[in-house]
Amino acid sequence: MSDPPPLHPAVEPLAGLLGVWRGEGRGSYPTIDAFDYGEEVVFGHVGKPFLAYRQRTWLRRDGAPLHAEAGYWRMVDDDAVEAVLSHPFGAAEVLAGTVITRAPLALRLHSQQVVTTATAKRIDAVERDVDANPVEGTLAYAVRMAAVGEPMTHHLAATLRRADG
Repeated sequence: MSDPPPLHPAVEPLAGLLGVWRGEGRGSYPTIDAFDYGEEVVFGHVGKPFLAYRQRTWLRRDGAPLHAEAGYWRMVDDDAVEAVLSHPFGAAEVLAGTVITRAPLALRLHSQQVVTTATAKRIDAVERDVDANPVEGTLAYAVRMAAVGEPMTHHLAATLRRADG
């Protein structure tokens, strides 16, 4: 197998996200019971001006699978970032945001659009805060959403640790 290509210069501000991250989080929402979960997130690249992203979660109490999502992240100028994320329950998020700081990396994104299939639950808006500290080896995030008739409300928060060295 050949060496991986160099990181595209356009996504160098997002380099702190690259790698495999594992950890634990807690979820809640007004319409569900609170829950604790384990999580794995992988950010990779193929030398193009985007990062590929995949994520999976499981219940901490018994290991049952919970959620998965996948998508792409890219820079659109010096301080603007976009992400397109798809969910297997029939939703796709188109997010735009800002690089707040570069070292450590802090991103604040909000949905420009959330598209759902005819059978998916309604999601009106999503906000994601992502903080990556490569020196400490941590990736933390918070997700808020307005969905199923509820206003913008906290939904998820997790802290992950680098798992690939």
